[in-house]
Amino acid sequence: MAAVLVERLVQNLVENAIRHNHAGGQLWVSTRRRTDQVEPVVSNTGLPVPPYEVETIFEPFRRLHGDRLRSDRGSGLGLSIVRVVAEAHGGTVSAEPREEGGLTVAVELPQVNV
Repeated sequence: MAAVLVERLVQNLVENAIRHNHAGGQLWVSTRRRTDQVEPVVSNTGLPVPPYEVETIFEPFRRLHGDRLRSDRGSGLGLSIVRVVAEAHGGTVSAEPREEGGLTVAVELPQVNV
């Protein structure tokens, strides 16, 4: 597993959660370790995300809430890079809207023994 790519994956998750959060909102970063995998999880308190839009946020250049051109909200590549890196390492990524607004994004990666 390329450590620099996994570092980029986590950095993209956190930057995305910050960028799409409310002013004064909250951000949670945690990790879970299972027998054969590790799972970084990032949640925020941003705008509500409709469940039918969740899968589209992993598409390149895709942004929600009317952002279609490059703006201070990014270029729409962060979560697509997260997905590509996760899959390249045999992992998966999923997102779930938070009832209060915002999103929880979890990445499951196979554990590598060093």
